[in-house]
Amino acid sequence: MGRFKEKAFWIAFGDFVGRGIGFFTSIYLARILGVEFFGLITLALSILGYATWISDLGLINIGVREIAKDPEKRLFRAKEIFNLKVVLAAIVLLSGTILVTQIPMGPTQKQVILGFLYSLVPYSILIDWYYNGRQRFGSVAASKILSAFTYFILVFFLVKSQNDITVVPIFYTIGITVSVVFLATISIFEKPFPLPSRGLQIYSELLKSSSILGIGWFFTQVVSLLPAILIAGLIGLNEAGIFGAAFRIIIIAMMLDRIFVNLLLPNLASLWISNRELAKKRIQIVIKIIIIGGGLLSLLISINSEGIVHLLYGNEFSESAAILSILSIFVFLTFLNSLFSFGLIAIDKDREYLLATCFGGTLAAIFVFIFAAFGTLKGVTTAIIIGELILTSFSYFWFNKSVPLSFFKTAFIVSLSAFSIWMIVYFFNLPAIWSSLIAVLVVFGVSRATKLLTVEEIAWLKEKIIK
Repeated sequence: MGRFKEKAFWIAFGDFVGRGIGFFTSIYLARILGVEFFGLITLALSILGYATWISDLGLINIGVREIAKDPEKRLFRAKEIFNLKVVLAAIVLLSGTILVTQIPMGPTQKQVILGFLYSLVPYSILIDWYYNGRQRFGSVAASKILSAFTYFILVFFLVKSQNDITVVPIFYTIGITVSVVFLATISIFEKPFPLPSRGLQIYSELLKSSSILGIGWFFTQVVSLLPAILIAGLIGLNEAGIFGAAFRIIIIAMMLDRIFVNLLLPNLASLWISNRELAKKRIQIVIKIIIIGGGLLSLLISINSEGIVHLLYGNEFSESAAILSILSIFVFLTFLNSLFSFGLIAIDKDREYLLATCFGGTLAAIFVFIFAAFGTLKGVTTAIIIGELILTSFSYFWFNKSVPLSFFKTAFIVSLSAFSIWMIVYFFNLPAIWSSLIAVLVVFGVSRATKLLTVEEIAWLKEKIIK
């Protein structure tokens, strides 16, 4: 296996196994805790997501970039990055604790949310960014798997009823701590902080640099983290649980998107430097593959939504099926958005990336908030799709300025095929297995018949994945 493929493999492996174990942990918790308390877990994790962002503020991205350099050539040293992460986490934890205690909610709800916030302590000293910068992806993958497995084992054997909900965040924190201990142990022999901090003046420069990347990331996460918080606060925890169950299935499907990012975009970034015309041709192939593959995946999730929800969560979460069916479109849009947004980074358009995410994320947040305040759960879910479409459109606008794309014919044919199949399945109530088989045959058959993908393009894709 080549070095590039080996690195990509470890990234994908850590993601697949770590998130996979986390997904089964969520399924178990949903079945044991029920809809309302699972909604509370969903709310707490979304709040933690934002707290983690504030305590990080792009420092992980800066850390990965700087650690990839020789110690003497780093603009910011590993010790400085580590120190600032710890300080920011302490500030966020203190502020978050004060804020949560002032929110009018029950003691159990406060205890659970605060319990998850306390995981910021091990998060702040986790040095996975250091090993990512060193391209030691195997070590990072092992730490993720150990963390997820520890959390799963503790939950599986010690959480047996709704009365145990308050220990769930403790187990979550222990899982992260195991990851911290693992990486800290192997770092004993590596000396991750070879150079000392240069004084207080460097931290303002570091914070300024990291916040540019951190703000961009914040807006890309609006449609992932904000809805659960708004649903819980404005509609109810029960609805947050219904939404959370469906969205976790979408997260698993989007792991394919992460593999795409790690396998294809670095290749495009290097090709952009050496041969821009060839890079543009490759991107044109990639977007057609995304539309066909992402469209098919979204369709399969939608027509199988009832069976998936029933199999994983049981009858109590039956309402999640309709939410999952709507959210399936989110997968398709996310695939497209990844190409455009990460593509901007790959071709050195950081400013355009920030503009796209800021404008798109702000509008997306407004849509989600309006639907959460005045609508139903299905309305909020629809707003999430609109929000992701807005983000995708802004990213496309700036990416298309540097890399003109032609994909509307492909998008129209695939969308029309998918919609036609969905209508047939809906009206004739076909069995899921037959519906899935028809969907695969029709989408690929139409793609080949209309020459959306040529034999040469399919051969290129196969080469990139296998070689």
